[in-house]
Amino acid sequence: MTNDALLALFFLSHQGFAALEENPESYGTAEESEARDLLGFVRQARDRYQAPAPGLVRITRTLRVYIGPDELKIRPMAKTVLLLFLRHPEGILLKHISDYRAEMTADYRRCMRSLNPDDVDRRIQKLMDIFSNELNVNISRVNAALSALVSPEEEQLYRVSGRAGTPKAIRLDRTLVIWE
Repeated sequence: MTNDALLALFFLSHQGFAALEENPESYGTAEESEARDLLGFVRQARDRYQAPAPGLVRITRTLRVYIGPDELKIRPMAKTVLLLFLRHPEGILLKHISDYRAEMTADYRRCMRSLNPDDVDRRIQKLMDIFSNELNVNISRVNAALSALVSPEEEQLYRVSGRAGTPKAIRLDRTLVIWE
């Protein structure tokens, strides 16, 4: 969604559509033209973006994940997978997941503060094993937790998805993701 569209929707939500149509004949020629243009733009934005705007995703310094005001409560390994996909909007081919080992290890260590480093490495290695189903299980855990937290209309934006053989990704616009 463009900044202009967001501005128009903000105006509509606070002023109401009727505020633009109050008294168009009282405008001067230049004002009248600008008012008509703005009214047309706002109508387009209203018609095009009827679905509710998705909530912001906020990741705290301690790697707590919030969608809107609600915390997404998931297991540490699933959270590690979610954070990885949020950092890579271009998507990730699952067969290349081992390319992200260092990044995932660092996040998992931060999520599991008291875990032995050897245990962290072993669990990450299991996740990276292409013959294991561990990565798919954790993607499913992420998607299940998200579907319980967001509306069905928004769910497709937040979930990790992609066809077989193509990169898996989260479609959410990254301007809606705040890393503290």
